[in-house]
Amino acid sequence: MKRKKVISIFLLLGIIVSQVSNVQIIAAKKKKTEIYRLDYYAIQSKKQYTIRDVINMKRKPDSYDKSEKKKFKNSRIKWKSKSKQIQIKKNRFTVKKSGTYELTGKLKGKKKNSEFTIVLRVYDKLPEAIPEKVSKITIGRWGNTVTIILPEEISLFRQKFNSARYRLDVNTSNCMYTGWAYWIKAYSEEEELVCDFTIDDSRLIRVFWGGVYRSTANNTIKEYAEELFNKYYVPEAKEG
Repeated sequence: MKRKKVISIFLLLGIIVSQVSNVQIIAAKKKKTEIYRLDYYAIQSKKQYTIRDVINMKRKPDSYDKSEKKKFKNSRIKWKSKSKQIQIKKNRFTVKKSGTYELTGKLKGKKKNSEFTIVLRVYDKLPEAIPEKVSKITIGRWGNTVTIILPEEISLFRQKFNSARYRLDVNTSNCMYTGWAYWIKAYSEEEELVCDFTIDDSRLIRVFWGGVYRSTANNTIKEYAEELFNKYYVPEAKEG
């Protein structure tokens, strides 16, 4: 009888211990995790950056307060990326080609963990040239569009753009969008879009996603775009 009581006691203790262990495991699984995210920092491909370099970039508008951004600078965060285009070692990284990428980091704490994400929009140092075999170019302004199909006009437009010597302006790329003067699209002989950018002013162009390129010398691409637009644009007749 005593033996049965002892066995019963041991079985009861075993159940209690297992339940306590399960409670501890559940508590561990429910450990709080704080999520932080910074969106759309413009940087240049094939150039080395640190996490601090990116966080310190001036962005307009910037809705993140300084205390939140400062958390990304913690040297104990382990950063990584799923993309093979990013080479990263500790807090230094390089992106091989243009595109949109994410850097993710984790920081383990005693009471809570933290997860960090930085979204990057990466641009090449030089804008893509307008290809040689272009069937037409469209120029948009004020919601109106004209189409350029004469080979000599397309050739001169290409020449003016490709010789303008633009370079990526990272600071302006991280600033607020301010509007544009002309929207340029170039199409191949198969009607495929092969070039797409806006002319902001006589020295600035903006490519898809908002990357801004600045001309290092005087060029006349805006003036020629304006000349062609005025030549082919026919205002709609107003109803009397």
